Amino acid sequence: MKSFESLHKQTLKELYSQKNKPVFEQILAVIEPHSEAIVNYFYRLLLNNTVAIKFLNHDAVKNRVRVTLARWLIDSFTYHATIEELERYYQYQCEIGHIHARMDLPMSLSNYGMDIIKSQVLIVLKNSMLERDELADAMILAIQVLDWTLVVIDESYEHDMVINEKNVQALKMNVSAHNLAFDYERLCTSLSEWMRNLLLLIAQNKYDAGAQSTIRHSNFGLWISHKAHLFLTGRPELTTLVTLLDNIDEEMRELAVVTRQKNETAIEDTLERLNTVVSKSIWVLSHIAKDMMEEENGRDPLTHLFNRRYLETVMRHETSYSLEHGVLFGVVMIDIDFFKRINDIYGHENGDRILEQLAEILSQQVRAGDFVFRVGGEEFLIALADVDQLVIYRVAEKIRSVVERFKFRLNDKEITVSITISLGTAIHNRHPDFNYTIKLADEALALAKEGGRNKVVAADQSPATYSTTYSL
Repeated sequence: MKSFESLHKQTLKELYSQKNKPVFEQILAVIEPHSEAIVNYFYRLLLNNTVAIKFLNHDAVKNRVRVTLARWLIDSFTYHATIEELERYYQYQCEIGHIHARMDLPMSLSNYGMDIIKSQVLIVLKNSMLERDELADAMILAIQVLDWTLVVIDESYEHDMVINEKNVQALKMNVSAHNLAFDYERLCTSLSEWMRNLLLLIAQNKYDAGAQSTIRHSNFGLWISHKAHLFLTGRPELTTLVTLLDNIDEEMRELAVVTRQKNETAIEDTLERLNTVVSKSIWVLSHIAKDMMEEENGRDPLTHLFNRRYLETVMRHETSYSLEHGVLFGVVMIDIDFFKRINDIYGHENGDRILEQLAEILSQQVRAGDFVFRVGGEEFLIALADVDQLVIYRVAEKIRSVVERFKFRLNDKEITVSITISLGTAIHNRHPDFNYTIKLADEALALAKEGGRNKVVAADQSPATYSTTYSL
């Protein structure tokens, strides 16, 4: 952020240099009488925008922002002569970005708003009495100022959003999965009691829709509305729970109608649908609690290998290290051949035993600086540090051979089975996006499976320029 700040302030000094003072004075003389009209046009367009209206359709916002926007427009084209004035102007733009971040205003909307202002400024300048050369200078400078301003506002906005995301992640990390799991169990109990009390009131003919606490004021509703978006961001269950809460609301509105009508059949049907939605909500909460307990330490509960939680972190680090130090790393994608057939013949419990033993083999075949992940049902990924194409192929081939010879024990200790694996390898070739390397390894794995399985296929890459000696 500091380096960008220095760059922006230097640009600001150049824009408001002494040579541009006459141009600023001409722009201001033209724009100032039209500032109110520009702001009114800005609002007319944005108030017809379905995204913008929720941010602007408030009396306090309308009144204040109209005034501040006109003042901002005049300030932008007022010549700032001193360092203190330039610093104040710069910090003012940063503060606008902070405000947008606090409002959670979409950046696209901010950019759209700036486009409206820029187009209106240029139209006003075009219609002015400025001479041809004066008009050209004024338009160029106006565009430069507004473009620079938008960059500073956007970067200030992004900076705050990144900090907020870090704080959200820190909040998640400071609330243990055990505590969250306990909360989910309490929510399940609360939701069950809420439904039970409702049924009791209906059975006793004491149900009063007006007096009954709504689901949104229950522990379940409050948690979904205020905490779920913090702790379940990125999980598909979040959308499911929000939808279920809406469904419960709908059924409760219907229940209020049919109870007033004393329609017994409709009441029973509504209660049955309501009970189904509540039961599904309880199941989703229990499922989340179970998953969070398993994922708390970022390891797969069956194999104890790393799961996808840390894959991006590791791959980002390896990519950064490779680009900075010129030390190659590689990815090996592994898939068990015909694993569905194994599950069908020996059962899923024995399939799990095989996964556990394979995970142990993979861990034994890599060094302390390497990483082994379980990335799918029978899929694994190994990140090998400090290797080249030849070495990574040899390591993959050794793993394939060890697995082929190993006798996997089932739950019945007397029974053993043999399995094979297919492997695809790829070397990081300086591409800044690590997903590119994973994709190459995944494509090589697909070729290994298409080519008959139980083999290693290396991604088709240009020869690596770095070589190393791989040793356990």
